[in-house]
Amino acid sequence: MPAAKDAIALLKADHRKVEDLFEKYETARSKKAELAKQICLELTIHTIIEEELFYPACKGTVEDDALNEAQVEHDGAKVLIAELEEGSPDDDFYDAKVKVL
Repeated sequence: MPAAKDAIALLKADHRKVEDLFEKYETARSKKAELAKQICLELTIHTIIEEELFYPACKGTVEDDALNEAQVEHDGAKVLIAELEEGSPDDDFYDAKVKVL
């Protein structure tokens, strides 16, 4: 079970890292595009790890509804990430998309 605990600790650390990036974005006056790009990269990596490793390992031990909701949340995040990667901070709704993400 130590490997599972290490994986959970890693995912939690990823969450803290992304939360820190979101805080920096909210107070940034410049470099918003760089911060958004980093947020998108970190969330993409995190999503892949959860979907390919964590969720399959949870199947049968976690309610299907919870896993389904997580997948839908990831699907929404992927749409926002794609839009942010193609946009810029000057675009309408850019900041709102980062906040919702």
